[in-house]
Amino acid sequence: MRKIVIILVVFSICTVSLRAFDLSGSLHVDSFAGKPMVGFSFLAEEDIIPRLAVRAQTDYLTANEYDVQILGIAKLGPVFLGGGFALEITNNLQPGAGLLLGWQMTKHFALETATILSFTTEDLGKLHDIRGKLDVFYDTENVNADFSYKIKMGIATTDFINTLAFQVEAFEQGVPVGLTVGAGSDFFIDEQGFDLTVDVLGGLNVYGGKYGTYFATARVGIFTLRVAQPIHYEVIMGARFSL
Repeated sequence: MRKIVIILVVFSICTVSLRAFDLSGSLHVDSFAGKPMVGFSFLAEEDIIPRLAVRAQTDYLTANEYDVQILGIAKLGPVFLGGGFALEITNNLQPGAGLLLGWQMTKHFALETATILSFTTEDLGKLHDIRGKLDVFYDTENVNADFSYKIKMGIATTDFINTLAFQVEAFEQGVPVGLTVGAGSDFFIDEQGFDLTVDVLGGLNVYGGKYGTYFATARVGIFTLRVAQPIHYEVIMGARFSL
């Protein structure tokens, strides 16, 4: 755990040094490990030259698991392509590569897909697992919606996770407060067998214009096939800025 904390702190210091155009960060508290755990997520993206940006991000998953990426992103009109270094942090550190593809299909619809390939530390020629994500965004003057599908397929492990979720942020122009609602489900296979879970989420957003947007979200499980397993929760608090 000490090694993980040191890596994340060093990574955060490096990303803070970026003169970021887009910046966001959040604090997470969840119970997926059977007891309350604390983590954080961070993203900084800057256009370094026309049509080329650098993105550095740390994504907190659950129970002290993280995905870390440093990507170069080429912006080719409505399409953008990215690739770079990735690090998967679970019980061990697994190096890997991150890939990104996005497309602004219309004024309101956008699509983004991302993949992380991680390799075993004992043999970098062998895959540890594959993580993929597909997001469809729908944005209007009063609604921002995100429909997502995630998959994690373990190569060196038995883990297999499918996640389907949607989240809608509703607000009124000129009103500094908005609401977030959503739901999601996970179907996964691990060493204990398989399970299906369902959760709902709700949150509050405060819009400060050039001073950023501040948000708080709570996600609570409402169903699981494993009767003996307690219902989990996650609380997220954070802020995002465009500088």
